[in-house]
Amino acid sequence: MSKKTKTNLIIILGVMQLFNGLSGLLGGFMLIDDPSSLSMKLEWLENTPFTDFLFPGIILFLFVGLGNVFGFWLTFKKKNKRAQFGSIFGLILMIWIIAQIAFIGYKDFLQPLYFTSGLFQAITGIAVVRLTAER
Repeated sequence: MSKKTKTNLIIILGVMQLFNGLSGLLGGFMLIDDPSSLSMKLEWLENTPFTDFLFPGIILFLFVGLGNVFGFWLTFKKKNKRAQFGSIFGLILMIWIIAQIAFIGYKDFLQPLYFTSGLFQAITGIAVVRLTAER
C-alpha cells in the first residue's frame, strides 16, 4: 500500500485513541466523583464483586483513559510501538465492554458504540503494524 494510506491510517488511529482516551478519562472521573450523574444505579452492582463504582471508575480512568491518551501521544510523536499500543488499548476497551455487559447486562447504546470503537482502533493498529512490516 502507499505511504499516503499508511499516513491516513496512523491519523485515524490517533484520532480513535484520543476519542477513546478522553471518553475513558471523563467517564472514569465521573464514576469516581459522582456515579449518579451518569444515571448509574447501585443495584446494577448486586451480582458483581463491587459495592460501588469507585474501583470500576479507577480502572476505566487508568486503562481506557490514560492508556489511550498515552497511545495518542506515542502516535503523534511518531514513537516506536505506537500501533501496537493502539491495538492493545483497543482490545482493552473491548474487554472492558464485554466485562461490563457480563456483570451488569446491556444498559445503554454506548456499550456497542464503544465496543465498535475499540474494535476499529485495534484493527487500525494491526493494519499499521502490517504496513510498517512491509517496508
